[in-house]
Amino acid sequence: MISPLFDKLSLEVKTWPTQPGIYIMRDSAKRILYVGKAKNLRNRIKSYFQQFEAQSAKNRVLVKKICEVEFTVTNTELEALLLECNLIKKHRPRYNIRLKDDKNFPYVVLDFRHPFPQFRISRKVITSPHLRYFGPFGAGAREIGRFLLKTFQVRDCSDSKFKNRERPCLNYEIGICTAPCVGYVTEEAYGQQIQEASLFLKGKKRELTADLRRQMQALSDQQKYEQAKNIRDKINSIEKLTQRQDMVLSEKQIDVDIVGSYQVDRDIQWVILFIRGGFLTGRRSLKTQLTLDTPEEAAVSFLEQFYTQGLIPDEIWLFNDFAERENIEKLLSLQAGRDIKIKIPRGEKAIRLLGMAHENAKLIYQEGKKKEGVSESEEVCKALGMSEIPHSIEGIDVSNLQGTNPAIALVHFSDERPLKSRYRLYYPKTVEGQDDFAMIYEVVKRRYGKDDPPPPDLLLIDGGKGQLASAERALKELGKDIPLCSLAKARTQSAFTRKEINKSEERIFLPNRKNPLVLKEGHPALRLLQRVRDEAHRFSVVSHRRRRSNDSFKGGHLDAIPGVGEKTKEKLMKLFGGPTEIAAATQEQLIEAGLNDKQAKAVRAYLAENLPPRATGGGEE
Repeated sequence: MISPLFDKLSLEVKTWPTQPGIYIMRDSAKRILYVGKAKNLRNRIKSYFQQFEAQSAKNRVLVKKICEVEFTVTNTELEALLLECNLIKKHRPRYNIRLKDDKNFPYVVLDFRHPFPQFRISRKVITSPHLRYFGPFGAGAREIGRFLLKTFQVRDCSDSKFKNRERPCLNYEIGICTAPCVGYVTEEAYGQQIQEASLFLKGKKRELTADLRRQMQALSDQQKYEQAKNIRDKINSIEKLTQRQDMVLSEKQIDVDIVGSYQVDRDIQWVILFIRGGFLTGRRSLKTQLTLDTPEEAAVSFLEQFYTQGLIPDEIWLFNDFAERENIEKLLSLQAGRDIKIKIPRGEKAIRLLGMAHENAKLIYQEGKKKEGVSESEEVCKALGMSEIPHSIEGIDVSNLQGTNPAIALVHFSDERPLKSRYRLYYPKTVEGQDDFAMIYEVVKRRYGKDDPPPPDLLLIDGGKGQLASAERALKELGKDIPLCSLAKARTQSAFTRKEINKSEERIFLPNRKNPLVLKEGHPALRLLQRVRDEAHRFSVVSHRRRRSNDSFKGGHLDAIPGVGEKTKEKLMKLFGGPTEIAAATQEQLIEAGLNDKQAKAVRAYLAENLPPRATGGGEE
């Protein structure tokens, strides 16, 4: 059977719209398989179901799974492009190109929300008129940070530390800060330091050194030799750092990204060279798989996704042109709030840089192939007898103490890595007491009773046959066909009189299989399942402890802190809301709340010792 839609299309396609828009393909479990855009929706969707045998193997596999196709009409192709980009980012469909490396390179940020701006290193880009980003700087961001401290003496302390200083910190004593916190430098003079640091970070080193030389000469003429010497040292430091960099585009004082790629079969290796102020500041490499897209569509999808993760440069250079270039330019310009150009340059320097990017992509791909083995996801597929590799796995674990303060954690792994934005915490609504089976049944029905977010390729339950049966029953009642397994922890068999401790193997339970599957310790499939299970366990235990601690402290146990009575406790709870929030307060904030110095220290010490750390991840349900 090709597809449940195949026979219907010959009748339905005539009524489908011919306007531009996006289309979403779903399987029998309502999972989104693919999101695409089209200038003409009718012609584009029809193409998947015509000349079936002539299509690529990937397309034939997809078409066999399609059970539902929905579309959204847009006014323009640009709107379709923007909607497609947002949907891919939100749902991460299996057959769309996906960037597996979600980490951003570090940027240097100057924060102008304070009269004396502060700098810091950050991987996260937040759109704000008060924040100015420079970079990315690759692996050299920390070195740049140290250089800013030493050369321009720009502060890196937090605003709370700045506010509460009564005397200069160690940075002032060792000569890497001018101590604006205690008024040792005026706002105007500190502004000059920031201006110089900005010129350096923009790559305008010639302009900066020329200005500094003029300042040095003026100070020398005024016989202020000590100040002139400091500026001379600053010039020497800038020139010394600059000598280590190659200026590759001396005529370009703008930000340029050079994009190169290398394709083998369905693998595409991408390399982006970052040029800032004419200097090559770093590179980034990512690998994607060509699924339903053509190489041209792959370039469009790559640019869409890559430039939603960081800052967009003034120009992006590619070797090959593509039909969607104008629309991608408009999309990126809309995101950046300024004109962005995608160029296909043919000058001598441009060809050399594009060739460098291509050669880097080729070498990185070849080096990766030498080290590459079978992935853990592929091993899970083989071990569990699945029909497809599980690119997304969700794990569920229950944590409670004698039925009190239960917390059920759901974690999500995408391409073998945790995706914390999809973590969820559930608290039972229909279960009382200690009944793990009923809790798992309830949470599975609550989570998979809705289609958004889409279900995973594999659901892992922490537990044995009973927990697995509860999840299986819930999925069956929902009519959802989601691959399922459970992982039971190894049992320790020991006694005080024994010298050796025997530990049983971890067991994997599968539906419709009597005996558990036992894999060798260290098996790649077992390692991945253990990581998912352990992360779910960590998330649920920390959340359970936090709830239990909050409840116990609300019952009056803050009185156990020396010097803190009932009125003080009530005041703290009223101001901060709970012990977790009190523990997060600084010494100064507790003093401002009415505690003396000794009480504030006692409260912080007690809570630090008795409160568990906060859980990290998604929201609560």
